[in-house]
Amino acid sequence: MELNNNTVVIRGQTRQMTRGSTTVTIDDDSWDTYITPVLYPLWSSDRDKLTYFEYSNGATESWKCDKQKYVRNHTTGVYFWKDYQFTEPTIENVRTFVTAIREAFDACISVRKNEVDETLNRIIEKEKGISLAKVKIWRDFFLHTSDWTMLEDAPVTADEKVQWKLWRSKVRELPAQFTSSAVNLVQTLKMPIDPKVYKEYFLPYNAGVDYLATDEQFIDFPSAKFSNLERVMNDWIRIALLIRRPTKGFNVPTVSSISDPIEALVKRIEEEQAALQALKDLHS
Repeated sequence: MELNNNTVVIRGQTRQMTRGSTTVTIDDDSWDTYITPVLYPLWSSDRDKLTYFEYSNGATESWKCDKQKYVRNHTTGVYFWKDYQFTEPTIENVRTFVTAIREAFDACISVRKNEVDETLNRIIEKEKGISLAKVKIWRDFFLHTSDWTMLEDAPVTADEKVQWKLWRSKVRELPAQFTSSAVNLVQTLKMPIDPKVYKEYFLPYNAGVDYLATDEQFIDFPSAKFSNLERVMNDWIRIALLIRRPTKGFNVPTVSSISDPIEALVKRIEEEQAALQALKDLHS
């Protein structure tokens, strides 16, 4: 098959679709809402399922459709799924289907983008203070983006690796700056400078001072100086939301699976915000 902007590929069992150069696994709700009505009944139904479809219209126009039909073995009486190639539709039928499935695909992408934007906005919603859940998102970001320093062939010296290990241990302790398990806010966090900053900007002016041995090596975060970094962190969260498991059958870990899943953090943020609002209402 020739891949071009007109290419359409559908993998029915994994609910993965390709349009042009874009491949996406469609979540269950969007599949049922937008894709199923286009597939049913000609291209896919309960007992006659589409497993694979491809269409290309480059130098030549071509298409292929594989399906599975639930049939009965008349000798044994046993029902089973039989693979076959579906060739019944005319090329006009195929073109009409491709036009409709492209529109359905675009609708799924639009809905997904809106959902991600809405969720991201809830995560980064401005508040007069920093919540525990938000700190955990930041902690995850810093740990994930420094994992490379722990690799055996990482381009750091033995001493620098020890420093990175210390820095990562301090990052893991960021949530401990909340002294109560109750709803709480802090205005800033004390963030350790990383070994690169220490080497290039601190040590030349403070010779002989060990890494993270002084209070001045812990800086307030966030602040106006780190606005670009916070935007990068938000982009990281957006990526985590985009590639989390889209369907029950798509069994892969999410970006945040090492610690707190994004969904759990969003829920916790919403609970904290609701509790804060309740306290505000109580004292207003």
